[in-house]
Amino acid sequence: MYPFDPQTYLNLLARDREAAMINADRRALAAAQHRLRRDELRVQRAWEELTASLADVSLSERRVLELARR
Repeated sequence: MYPFDPQTYLNLLARDREAAMINADRRALAAAQHRLRRDELRVQRAWEELTASLADVSLSERRVLELARR
């Protein structure tokens, strides 16, 4: 039936299944890390845009206050 005894065959199957599960977990982890890096870059860009926008608003408010004082 088997090229060697059944217990050894079953042990090899179990080891192969375990290795496949570990590899799948590693791939899932790598994909999650990739998504995390991408999302971190998006958040960083959004933060920079928000900061620039707030600076523009602050400058505009100062100009309006200066004009109102005149």
